[in-house]
Amino acid sequence: MIAPTASVRHETYLRFARHNRRIAVLRWVVPVAGIVVLSVPALQVAASMVGDIVPIEGIRLENDTLVIEGPRFEGRTATGSNYTLEAARAETRVGNLDTADLYELTVDISDDDGYSAHIEFASAEWTMSSEYLTSNEDVTVSDSTGAQGVLAGVEVDWPAQIITSDGPVRFAFDSGAHLYADTMEHDLDAARWQFSGVNLDMMPQPDAGEVRDPFAAETDNDAL
Repeated sequence: MIAPTASVRHETYLRFARHNRRIAVLRWVVPVAGIVVLSVPALQVAASMVGDIVPIEGIRLENDTLVIEGPRFEGRTATGSNYTLEAARAETRVGNLDTADLYELTVDISDDDGYSAHIEFASAEWTMSSEYLTSNEDVTVSDSTGAQGVLAGVEVDWPAQIITSDGPVRFAFDSGAHLYADTMEHDLDAARWQFSGVNLDMMPQPDAGEVRDPFAAETDNDAL
């Protein structure tokens, strides 16, 4: 067997070097191409999911995160209350479009009887399939009855229109009273607040000057 010459060995080396470079390029070209190909239908699916109900000001893909600028949800609950959810930004992972992180979220709800409530979140997580909203940060709540409160984290069951907080919570009222509690549950439709571990500071109210009969209650009871 004749030993290869120096020129043959050099040509063989160059051929293997070119082959190794092609393999190295494919190692990153194939994954990148796959991401590009997969991201297009993901964007189409996401747009089809939210396009009919969310006016989109801007939508973009950052790495594997879908970012929507200024999403706004409007609708009517089963009991007839109108609601609006609006955020500065929403982010959702391409692999989990059911869950979205909402930033600077506000929720407004009102009914035909004149009751309204306003809620502000610095950030919250929204699950589309269950329509459940959660936040571990301070959340501010106010309503048309004059109640204004700060909740240390909340969970919102949107279909049931129930807001719960493990607290602590603190509220101020138009009368000047202040309420501190361990937990809270608020029924938006019924405009009903329930608290546990309550500490209430009451403000004396001026007497209307009416003459009251101290035995009036007893007389009424006797008549029953």
